[in-house]
Amino acid sequence: MSAYKFFSSEFFNFEFLRVLGTAPFEGAEIGECLEAAKEIKSNDPESWHRPWSNQAVKAEALGDEAFLAGDKEAARWAFIRASNYYPSSEFMLHHLRGDKRLLPTIEKATASFKKGIALLDSPVHVLSIPFQHGVSLPAYLYMPSPGSRQGNTDPIPIIINNGGLDSIQEELYYYVAAGARTRGYAVLTFDGPGQGLVLRKENIPLRPDWEVVTNSAIDFIMSHAAKNPSLNLDITRISAIGASLGGFFSLRGAAGDPRVKAIISVDGFFDLGAAVQARIPPWFLSLIENGWITDGIFNNLFALSSALNFQTRWEFGHSMWAFGGPSPAKVLREFAKYTLAPEGKDFLANVRCPVMVTGARETLYDPPEVGPMRMYNALPQLKESEKKIWIGTTVSDGGLQAKVAALAVSHFRIFSWLDDQMGIVRK
Repeated sequence: MSAYKFFSSEFFNFEFLRVLGTAPFEGAEIGECLEAAKEIKSNDPESWHRPWSNQAVKAEALGDEAFLAGDKEAARWAFIRASNYYPSSEFMLHHLRGDKRLLPTIEKATASFKKGIALLDSPVHVLSIPFQHGVSLPAYLYMPSPGSRQGNTDPIPIIINNGGLDSIQEELYYYVAAGARTRGYAVLTFDGPGQGLVLRKENIPLRPDWEVVTNSAIDFIMSHAAKNPSLNLDITRISAIGASLGGFFSLRGAAGDPRVKAIISVDGFFDLGAAVQARIPPWFLSLIENGWITDGIFNNLFALSSALNFQTRWEFGHSMWAFGGPSPAKVLREFAKYTLAPEGKDFLANVRCPVMVTGARETLYDPPEVGPMRMYNALPQLKESEKKIWIGTTVSDGGLQAKVAALAVSHFRIFSWLDDQMGIVRK
């Protein structure tokens, strides 16, 4: 990473910037983050948990104090950043599957977030998307802020915002809705299978066939728009967006759906299995791929190697939880299902709407040549004017995964392109 580093661990440094980078959109206070950083030690998850938990409690208390004093502006900021600090505190504990702090912490985050968004200058509707087997997906519908429409009375374009591998829908606010609502868009976010409260409360894992999830979300918003005509939602101008694994979900989920008029994949994975395998020593990977060792032996060897690398231990621990895999060997096979070109299929060949793909030169995960550029090149059916690629090269230019620490830049580039696709002309 070319920018200043707060921690020797690239993983801890990235996740710290993930919190700090939300400050422009009320997700953090610089001083509070610096106080937390002083207590954090690289690769020590408990030292990460404690200061973020303390900052969350302090920020929420400040929000309550400000609200009672009638300062709703200060209350909103405090509640929203508390809702960001809470999940940050439990983040490094995800490898401890079953840790009793995980669910209560996210419930606190959700409660604080709801107090914060209730004080925004535009409505946010707390909704529930019917899904499968009696389970509903918690959702938010963010409406445009006053003045963002510049007097335009046309129906409001809708963005479907997909989460990723380790996000919760409250965090998605900073990445899309915070910029969209001030530009005249409505945004639907939700926790899908393997995400947020759906994972923590329902224990429902991720699934590769995200088109099932996207279809439910679009069916819901179309029905909601019909039942609530006063919202003035434009079901003829629906777009889909997601970052990191959410970028994969946005393409996989919306490919071939004629209701989606534009897709944006922010630093998405073309093939998650290949991306993960590229970070494992080939000789080690070949042992299980060629059947030279059993799953049990592979798992034991993996446990020994990951004991020396917290990032790997966390990534596989979180993935076993989110994917529902009982062991490293099984979750490694699960990764392989998350591809846009499974054997005998080509999902991108079904895309007929304009697509924007972004990449991150300084990513910890999927280099531009491996994922984003492969996506872009796999869309020959689209005209050059119908597809766009943007590779962030430095931290300030969106060079980190999911455009962490460059959200304002990301908003500008993404919404400038989306405006063109939706026929929006700004005065």
